[in-house]
Amino acid sequence: MFFGKTKTFIMDFETVADPRIARFLELGLVSGRFVVPEPPASGSSAQADHRTRRAWETIERLKRIKGIAVKLNRSLLQRDALIATLRKNKATLITVNPDLASACNGIPVITTIEIYSLFKPQYLPGAELRVRISKRGKEKDEGIGYLEGGVKVVVADGAAAVGKDLDVVVQGTLDTNVGRVVFAKPRFTDIT
Repeated sequence: MFFGKTKTFIMDFETVADPRIARFLELGLVSGRFVVPEPPASGSSAQADHRTRRAWETIERLKRIKGIAVKLNRSLLQRDALIATLRKNKATLITVNPDLASACNGIPVITTIEIYSLFKPQYLPGAELRVRISKRGKEKDEGIGYLEGGVKVVVADGAAAVGKDLDVVVQGTLDTNVGRVVFAKPRFTDIT
C-alpha cells in the first residue's frame, strides 16, 4: 500500500461463492486484509453444497495471493452482523449483491457491476462493428447478433443476413438490467 496502512475488505458469502472474484483479485490490483464468511458445514440442498464448495475453493485461492491476508468469520453469514463488522472495522465491502450494497448506507462498497462497467467497451454512434447475425428480431427485417461478452446487437434491416457476418454502423446503445444492447444498421445496403 502507498501509505503503509493496510486496508480491510469484507465480502459476503454470495461473493465468496463466485469464482470470478478470485480471478479478479489474482490480478494483484488490490491488496490488504480480507475478512470473509466461513462457509457453513453443509447446505440444505445440492445447490447449497455446490456453493459451499465453490466458496472454499475461492478462499483457498485467496490465501495463495501475495499481498492478501485472509481471515474467516462465521458471523458474516448474517447480513446484520456483516454490516456491523463493516462499520466496526471501517472496512470496504466487495459484493456481487446490489441489494446488500444499497443496504450499506455510508459504508464504502465496491460491486462487481461497477468493476465490469469500468472495463466494458463503449459503442459510440458511428462506430463500425462486424457481427454475426444469429436470428431474426421481433420487428420486421430486424436481425439479432451478439458480440464478445454477450453484448446484444439489434440490426435494422439485418434479417436477410441470418447466419452471415455483417458490417454494421452503431446508431445508439441502451443499458438494461441484463446488459447493454447496441442498435445498428448495415454499413452497406446490399446484404445478399
